[in-house]
Amino acid sequence: MTKPTISSYLRDHLDDIGTKKEPGPYITISRQWGCDGIELGQILVSKLNQRDDEQRWKLYQKELLKQLAEDTGLAEEILEKERKSKPSLLKDFLRGLKKNGIPDGYEVRNKITMMVRTVAFEGHAVIIGQGGTAATGDLSNGLSVRVEAPRDWRIARICRRESLEKHAAIAKIEEIEKERDHLRKIYERQNSREPAFNLIFDNAMFNNEQIAGLVITAMEEKKLIEKEA
Repeated sequence: MTKPTISSYLRDHLDDIGTKKEPGPYITISRQWGCDGIELGQILVSKLNQRDDEQRWKLYQKELLKQLAEDTGLAEEILEKERKSKPSLLKDFLRGLKKNGIPDGYEVRNKITMMVRTVAFEGHAVIIGQGGTAATGDLSNGLSVRVEAPRDWRIARICRRESLEKHAAIAKIEEIEKERDHLRKIYERQNSREPAFNLIFDNAMFNNEQIAGLVITAMEEKKLIEKEA
């Protein structure tokens, strides 16, 4: 069986939504490292599908990167590294000499942005990370959610979750936050809206069930989904 490509993926989905007049509904979730993301997305999809007879809600996280890996024939790890990488004239020069076909960070982010916008327009999507908030900044009928928490709370949680000593957890947070800061600046140029997110939750105050319940209430109020009788 022939592997799907990005172009075929977009074409097939755009054919499906060609008659749609507006995007959504969809949710994008952004979070600080150490906060909940995947678990929250799973709970949201479960709760939303309990209300949807057609079970249309889907969770998107690494699936888009996996699709891109299948299209390029490259490992997801390579693409993820390139997605986060900073521009480098030397690296681009060497890439041209080697002609190794590895797309640069701009190309990777661009392709993932196209895919994020497609699944958001198609609707019934919960999109975690992948620059989802910036990619859908000009699309209606969605909610952008941000999950944050105090640094000490996240450090303690990472120590428990990954069995790390405090100093190692701090070093890991600093490494990832520096990496994400580079991406955040890129995505801010893509979506300059202020505030960047519709809903911001403190993960130290609200657990996944509570956040999911509040998000669903907000979706009802914004008429993205119907209120339960």
